[in-house]
Amino acid sequence: MREAEVVVLGAGVAGLTLARLLWEGGRSVLVVAEALGEASRPPVALVNPLRGRRFTLAEEGERALEAALAFYGRFVSLHLEVYRPVPERERDQVAKRLGGLRHRWEGGGVVLEEAFWLEPRPLLERLARGVPLLKGRVLAWEPPYLCLEGGERVRGEILVYAGGGRGAHLLGLGGRHVPGLVLTLLDYFPRAISYRVYLAGSALGGSYLPEGEGPDPPPPTEGEVAWLLEGAEALVGYRPQVASAWRGVRFRLPAQGEGLPYLFPVEGGYALTGLGSTGFLYAPLLAGRLAGKL
Repeated sequence: MREAEVVVLGAGVAGLTLARLLWEGGRSVLVVAEALGEASRPPVALVNPLRGRRFTLAEEGERALEAALAFYGRFVSLHLEVYRPVPERERDQVAKRLGGLRHRWEGGGVVLEEAFWLEPRPLLERLARGVPLLKGRVLAWEPPYLCLEGGERVRGEILVYAGGGRGAHLLGLGGRHVPGLVLTLLDYFPRAISYRVYLAGSALGGSYLPEGEGPDPPPPTEGEVAWLLEGAEALVGYRPQVASAWRGVRFRLPAQGEGLPYLFPVEGGYALTGLGSTGFLYAPLLAGRLAGKL
């Protein structure tokens, strides 16, 4: 039987960020997962605290962006600046929503100078280096044990659920499964452009169906692909050529009053989950808070 002070279930960006912080702090930690990430492995991750078509500043968005810049920059290259077109009639309202984000107005929009994109796959691999990892499928959450397929058990003084929708049933967590589609392109966009959809590096993303039926991704539809390409054409004036497609499902917990709902106590420890498309934005901030408690 494997044992550790802290056992983290899930090897996506949230779980590996927490495990890395604990491991670097000298704590005994073990990550249990079937594989590195799932929803955390799109071709590109956009880290942008200005959300949606209404230009809403994410809760604690400035603090989360600061933590993300400092943490991820230790492991991978960060491609700074996200350009967002802003209709002329909305500029005054958008300016009021920017808070303390470093920005400048340029042409027909605003440049968020410290928002960025990165490549998730090398990030996850580097976060996992040196951190004890046990590959296996967890069948039951029975504090202080995790029970794995094949009869193996793992014991932790503290258990942390940092998985997504696939394992949420272990704790009875109810949330939304939101399918996402990212197209890889033959074109390359060194500075991200975002409005309805986003273009960053060799990726085009942003098409999300309202809600899926579970954690298994449905196949891409012609309507989604067309929607993405139409959005790209509106941003850059032409339809990029598509090389391949990535499909994933993000797990999102509903808001529960004020504050972030993604970090909370559960039997035997804590849950850090349900971040949906904000996972890369919030993971360093929330993992740092939890590491401080542990």
